[in-house]
Amino acid sequence: MKTKNHKAGLVVGIFPEQYRIADPRLNKPVCHQQIESGKITGSMLLQDLETAPIERGKEITYFCPNNVAVLLSVSFKSLGNAKELYEKFFHSPSMEFRLEKIKEDKKTFLNRVSITVCDYIEHVQTAVVFAYTALETFANLSIPEGYLYHTENKSKGIRETYDKEAIERWLSLKLKVQHILREIYETEKVERQKWWGHFSNLERYRNDIIHQKTINSTSFYKEYFKTTVFRACQCPLPIIKFFYEAHAENNRTNPIWPWLVNEKNYFPINTRYDSRSFEVIGNVYEGIKK
Repeated sequence: MKTKNHKAGLVVGIFPEQYRIADPRLNKPVCHQQIESGKITGSMLLQDLETAPIERGKEITYFCPNNVAVLLSVSFKSLGNAKELYEKFFHSPSMEFRLEKIKEDKKTFLNRVSITVCDYIEHVQTAVVFAYTALETFANLSIPEGYLYHTENKSKGIRETYDKEAIERWLSLKLKVQHILREIYETEKVERQKWWGHFSNLERYRNDIIHQKTINSTSFYKEYFKTTVFRACQCPLPIIKFFYEAHAENNRTNPIWPWLVNEKNYFPINTRYDSRSFEVIGNVYEGIKK
């Protein structure tokens, strides 16, 4: 089917309980319901489709990935690789790193260790950057159109107003999480949450990577040999869950939520189904009408 805004989707079921998750990185289908006199008289699960051209005139059609879930998946995979390397190599009681106790050629040993360190750094930095980007994507997608954020500098008598575009571009992620998301999702203070300190560390790790002042400054790599970096990379999930739970309690669902934070399998629901908003354009057996 195609909606009036020209977005294509496949009807993958009638009721949410019939749906089986194929991959947690995909967008959730939206449950469109027709309600009359307080009763559901019609229902369908519509999952968004995208079609991309490939060379030589071919094209591929697929279910839309969830932006946040894909970023989290990359981070989790890299974090898993980093943890595995840390336990196997750096944290292993059988490994000796003191040069005075190494019997093999010292230069050969240093080269071998340094190669492993570089592999480890790559995994950690990938995990950090993608974890942070997942949170930033989630924050930006959470801001509704028409939302305004006001700041006031009382000493200078200046009041500034930011719309959605300005918030996304100019305000820090920490401010978005601390104030804007809290207001949007109507939650308690985020500074009281256990994950707040880990998030602050994640932002610091990320900024050290992105805003490097000189190529010769590599001291921040030393932070990666503390297990606090693992906890920082794991914080996006509890953060998104925190806002998700506040969101779900108000019986509001949104397509931006990834399956990864959704143990109860809440679906985005449209209770204002209108058949005039949809057009049948084909099926999976005969293809899509051009």
